[in-house]
Amino acid sequence: MLGKNPKKQPELFRPMLVDFIDDKHELVLLSEKIDWDYFEDEFSPLYSKTGNPSHPIRFMVGCLLLKHLYNLGDETLASAWIMNPYMQHFCGRVFFEHQFPCDPSNFVHFRKRIGEKGIEKIFSYSVRMHDAKTKTSNFVLSDTTVQENNTTFPTDAKLCKKVIDYCNKIAENEGIKQRQRYTKVSKQLVRNTYNGKHPKRAKLARKSQRQLKTIAMRLIRELERNFTAEQQEFYRESMELYTKAVTQKRNDTDKVYSLHKPFTRCIAKGKAHKQYEFGNKVGLVTTSNKGKKIILGIKAFLQTPYDGHTIEPLLEQMETGGQQLPKELVYDRGGKGKTEIRGVKISIPGKPRKTDTAYQKHTKRKKFRTRAAIEPIIGHLKTDFRLAQNYFLGETGPQINAFLSATAWNMKKMMEILKEKIFFYFSNLISLLFNRNILNEKLKMAAC
Repeated sequence: MLGKNPKKQPELFRPMLVDFIDDKHELVLLSEKIDWDYFEDEFSPLYSKTGNPSHPIRFMVGCLLLKHLYNLGDETLASAWIMNPYMQHFCGRVFFEHQFPCDPSNFVHFRKRIGEKGIEKIFSYSVRMHDAKTKTSNFVLSDTTVQENNTTFPTDAKLCKKVIDYCNKIAENEGIKQRQRYTKVSKQLVRNTYNGKHPKRAKLARKSQRQLKTIAMRLIRELERNFTAEQQEFYRESMELYTKAVTQKRNDTDKVYSLHKPFTRCIAKGKAHKQYEFGNKVGLVTTSNKGKKIILGIKAFLQTPYDGHTIEPLLEQMETGGQQLPKELVYDRGGKGKTEIRGVKISIPGKPRKTDTAYQKHTKRKKFRTRAAIEPIIGHLKTDFRLAQNYFLGETGPQINAFLSATAWNMKKMMEILKEKIFFYFSNLISLLFNRNILNEKLKMAAC
């Protein structure tokens, strides 16, 4: 059952938030700009008409936005929310509250309730808030980056140790008696693999790694022998994943790097400080006009597609969100391939034509220099808006995290625009009053 927002009715002993907060604060301005009824209309059909009342949709959506706006987790948001009256006002609360209204696990249930499509609606709304700004852009910019998953650095020894632990846990839950659990032995074997490239430890490390693989496969086979028909069907995918993680070779394709996030991929972007990143590729499209740039589309890919193949899904996402496709999209040299997709011209840097005039060469050079403006956007998304690591479980997690990061970026730009408008309004008002006083003094002097 859908819960209702608190009534904005004064009380005798509790002051309302609007009575003591600054109405020119960026969160107050943003809360007035957002049409909260849109989210109520979109998400209210997902609730039943019976049962205990849930938390209001404005509160849940507001918390999702605050989480990524201020780089907070589900638990850390609760402690920050209690101390900040502006966050409480943004989420639709009427009075200052000393306790967080819900358990942080409720955010997990809400994300599952609205799903990837619901998060995409929130992102599309953040783009529509900048509607006038998105239409003034002659061309758009695009690039890809890597969103790392919240996993440990993968090694064969670690994966085998996790397979052993998971097999022991399955046997305990299903009441299967094991010949040996290898708990202490596997711990010591993993320790033996540390610093395995050292000449004095290399032989022992290789031997311990082989032993870990042997033990892991022994436990997998023991479980498969003792499973009933129902248990075999229930654990079939898990056993296949464990077997693949233990038996995979160095040059295999589609390798397993994490057991709880098997969609994790190893991606090399040519960075000197980070040779390999373990996560998923993310493509994004932004406006190119001067000033504040808006993210128009963002897409996470579970596989590792070629950069040029990420353009069409991004344009398709923009079309689905009701946006008008641009005339031109500027990419780096990694986007070689098609020169036109869905009627959009794809421009990549290259040698100028012999027929190009000096003006045309200068225009093209300036356009491709503009494309570099997307790089700091990616940097800020990672450091400030939680795109650096994906903490969500499931295959929809990378896309949901990417959507919320891009939404937070667009909302932050809107907050800055609203603050500038307020400053511009008051500065004009002050200058007008000041000029009027000077004019009155001059008239008095002339009259004398």
